[in-house]
Amino acid sequence: MVRLLPACLLALAAVAQGSEADGGTRITAADIAAERPATLLELLRQKVGLDVNNSSITMRGVRGVAIFVDGFSSSATELELLRPEQVELVEIFRGAASSRFGAEAMGGAIAVTTRGSHRLHGSLSQGADARGGRFSRATVAGDAGALLWSLQAEDRTSHGYRAVPDSPLPYQITVDAERGNKRLLDGKIGWRGAGFETSLNLKQSQGWSYFGRPAWSADWQIDNARLQWTWHLDSTLALEGGLGEERYHNAGTRDRGTDTGSFGLSPSNRLVSRYRQREGTLALVRQSNAAEYRAGINVVELTEHYRNVDYASGEILRQADSDIRKEALFASAKLPLGPGRLELGLRRDLQRYLGSRILDAGPPVAVSSGGGGVKSATSPRLAVNWPLAEQLQGQASLGTGFLPPQATQLYNGYRSSGNVQLANPGLRPERSLTLDWGLAGSRPGGNWSLTFFLTRWQDKISTRILSPASPTVSQAQNVGEVGARGLEWQWTGRLATGWSLSANYTFNRTRVLQDEAAPQLVGKELPDMPRHKANLALSYEGAQGLLLRARLRAVSGAFTDDANTLSDSHGYRWRKAGYGVLDLSATWRQPAWEFTLALDNVFDRDYVTGLFWRGEPRLLRSELSWRF
Repeated sequence: MVRLLPACLLALAAVAQGSEADGGTRITAADIAAERPATLLELLRQKVGLDVNNSSITMRGVRGVAIFVDGFSSSATELELLRPEQVELVEIFRGAASSRFGAEAMGGAIAVTTRGSHRLHGSLSQGADARGGRFSRATVAGDAGALLWSLQAEDRTSHGYRAVPDSPLPYQITVDAERGNKRLLDGKIGWRGAGFETSLNLKQSQGWSYFGRPAWSADWQIDNARLQWTWHLDSTLALEGGLGEERYHNAGTRDRGTDTGSFGLSPSNRLVSRYRQREGTLALVRQSNAAEYRAGINVVELTEHYRNVDYASGEILRQADSDIRKEALFASAKLPLGPGRLELGLRRDLQRYLGSRILDAGPPVAVSSGGGGVKSATSPRLAVNWPLAEQLQGQASLGTGFLPPQATQLYNGYRSSGNVQLANPGLRPERSLTLDWGLAGSRPGGNWSLTFFLTRWQDKISTRILSPASPTVSQAQNVGEVGARGLEWQWTGRLATGWSLSANYTFNRTRVLQDEAAPQLVGKELPDMPRHKANLALSYEGAQGLLLRARLRAVSGAFTDDANTLSDSHGYRWRKAGYGVLDLSATWRQPAWEFTLALDNVFDRDYVTGLFWRGEPRLLRSELSWRF
């Protein structure tokens, strides 16, 4: 990777261009209102370079995407719980973004800003779908001079479908429809004065999920408290800060998973997991003319607990606990550069593994503990934006990212009667280097952009088998290097009065370049990484508040496993076929009400996502909202 740096820097100097100094894509509240997505994750699936499989988000083939909500570190779980109506802005940062967002941003970042309030208003919404799902939502908010507040409550019940009728993995096969319930209470209060503004957000979400097998279910609850403030020291200098805590608890049961008979479906384990994350950020921001400077500190404390209990006896089979502290210093600058703009970023991250303990009931019984190690990374980033002609911008960026190893990989390992996984305290973080360059233009009829990207990440963490005998002995080691290259193209514009069209296309080619533990994988593609993705949306906005929308989403085939298996000896196809899905929607908007009718997957296309999970079949859904 170091050998790439001189060539990348030369490319930056020669091209000297950037669509946005920060390289991000912005999705505004107006965009969300126009598209009317069922969920925020559904909206992200439509965007260039993003893949969402089982709540795991990847960009351009890189697993390791940081998620932030209102400036706080978050997860795909919260994105799934956020209602699209709550969102003011979504920013998608592609490529290595650790200089701004730290660990877990090796492949990019998604930053969500939720909505505040600007006037007294309220709404009541009721939705339903053809499978018996429904939701009820109430929102009220106000702006009383310096005081702003909002409150939202929602109750949502979903009825799924037979997601996996057949699979080479017996535990995946469902015998009943999935279903679940989610309840949300989200309150925010803020105050803004002449030189100081602050907001407090309290949120609780809870629910239950049934996964299509009698003994496979879970109950969960997430509590959030987030405080933010900005103190304007003078007209150019401000001090920004935030404190937050998130607590998560999940308890459920799992069956034996051997088959769909009475033995395989009988309850086997009780699973309990919980974590607590506390976060604090303090930053000094200076804005002067066209320049902006930012420097600060970020601290995150994460405590995790996991317990697997035998369903019949109540005995603990496995228990794992860990404590991690993340510390970071960061600085950035956005500067005018002639007619263009230059962005510089630098971040120093320290991840301290304070303690880790695992109890394994075996046989034999094993207890391991560790901690005290530190994994660090320095992440720089450079981005340039340069006007090449009227309404034509050049763009380029170069950045690094990293993904630290898990505490169990460093200190605890794993032991059972047939498998021993050794700890590896010398395990290094995975690291990446990403180069982007391209063009962006605008015309009276529309806007377009074309971006090329090249990513290399090294020290890939893989499990290496040290002894194939029984018990099998293995260890997590840094053994590999992976590359991704491709392009992203997008265009939006108006065709005629009331008609508009948007399109995007991504080509992404991933390849294993080195793998000492499994040399046979060199040259293989990464699993769940389609080479081609495209979205085409046609909209018509007519008189009397009518909005019609047709969207076609197409994805090429992708492999399911690292070995790029086409099909196995039992006839199961491991390479997922490509597919195209058409969605239609119609919305009527009036001053006091709004009604949406949508038909997803119009032709009921059967397709596979993730590990043998079926995609959503045809679904008719509706939503009616009253505003006051």
